Amino acid sequence: MSRTLKKKKHWSSKVVECAVSWGNLGDFGSVVEVLGGAELGQFPYLGQMKLDVLVCHVGKLPYYGDVLLEVNGTPVSGLTNRDTLAVIRHFREPIRLKTVKPDPLVLCLPCPLELVGFPCYC
Repeated sequence: MSRTLKKKKHWSSKVVECAVSWGNLGDFGSVVEVLGGAELGQFPYLGQMKLDVLVCHVGKLPYYGDVLLEVNGTPVSGLTNRDTLAVIRHFREPIRLKTVKPDPLVLCLPCPLELVGFPCYC
């Protein structure tokens, strides 16, 4: 009668920490695109990166689409994009980033109903 439940890992076990610097090429925003933010109802996440410029001192470099959780121990989840960039600019390099890969099931993809003009209630 009892069923074996598949135990899922908690997302916090997938958090990746790294320390990155980018040399004399301006601010972090000119090397790594920070997208999303509270004004869009999203967590801040990483966009395009100039991988030939970024230097990873500790950990692994984050990937495109990784959700940005903390910058040098300062939580940025729930901040607007502008405020997230202000937090990043506040610190000297190298900066420590905590990121996590988004769950592919949670990503909002266009629903087939929306493509033909109907509202989506997924």
